[in-house]
Amino acid sequence: MTDANPRGASGRQGEAADRRLVCAVDIGATKTLVSVRALPLDGWDAAAPTERFPTQRDGRACADDIVAAARRLATGAEGRLVAVGCGAPGPLDARTGMIAGAPNLGWHDVPMGPWIVEGLGVRLAIEHDSSVGALGEATMGAGRDADPCIYITLSTGIGMGLIVGGAIVGGAHGVSGEIGHYAVDPTGPRCSCGRRGCLEAFAGGAGIAARAHAAWPRGRTASGAPAPRTAAGVFRAAREGDPDARRIVEGGVDRLGRVIGGLVGAIDPAVVVIGGSLGLAQRGYVRRAGRRARPLAIRESGRAFRLAFAELGGDSVLAGAAVLGARAAEGGAVHVIG
Repeated sequence: MTDANPRGASGRQGEAADRRLVCAVDIGATKTLVSVRALPLDGWDAAAPTERFPTQRDGRACADDIVAAARRLATGAEGRLVAVGCGAPGPLDARTGMIAGAPNLGWHDVPMGPWIVEGLGVRLAIEHDSSVGALGEATMGAGRDADPCIYITLSTGIGMGLIVGGAIVGGAHGVSGEIGHYAVDPTGPRCSCGRRGCLEAFAGGAGIAARAHAAWPRGRTASGAPAPRTAAGVFRAAREGDPDARRIVEGGVDRLGRVIGGLVGAIDPAVVVIGGSLGLAQRGYVRRAGRRARPLAIRESGRAFRLAFAELGGDSVLAGAAVLGARAAEGGAVHVIG
């Protein structure tokens, strides 16, 4: 009798031991995503198993959730986990894995990188989530073959990543993407970071919601209708003609357009990719900001840059984290912990 699989169970076990896996992590303000992919990476399969769970406000508990999810996924993938790539809120130090501060989570001096390395015992590369999203889009999304590539995430907050020559530009102090906390109006509304007039306070989801509370403190619009209390509600009210909602949205368009125009003038990117839940849901808002930006930059770059939406959708950071982890596994030009 001939065995249909001459290698048998021991052969399959050997194949599993040889199958190298990388864990991709996206730590967001409201949810965390964890996925495990086989090396070498071959594009991005959005249908691959991914665990999603709320981001805990306790940093250590969040790290424990990530470690547990990575172990479960690696077991299911039948392979050997060799590295982790992680996109996280910042500012953070990519060399040490320390998150210095994440205002939307209330984190300060959280050693997220070392905690994950301690739990999984593999190499890890961690970068600001916007930079990691930029890496994902530049490698496998709307920024393919476009150099330089700027990626802006519009969500609860606002961040930016810059890819030049296929590499993340993190800056001398690791905070090059913090455009959300650029003061566009020093007399403007208070931001979550404690300062006044940051871009996030005008154009980010949390900032727009906060402006709605300030505009309608009694919970009713001028017409007597219930006042919107979320960014999505403000956009809906603006489309329906509410003048206060339109003023809030127009303030976001103006400030976002100014910042994009400044980036285009300074960097001369081939493409500006917009991602994040708010950016992908409110495309008209983004396009208006893009039109506002063009005449603010020098003519050659203002006319020529391409505005695009993230092809990877909500997976931009997760895909970039997989690339980051793959580079850590192969000894690429990234900061590695562990």
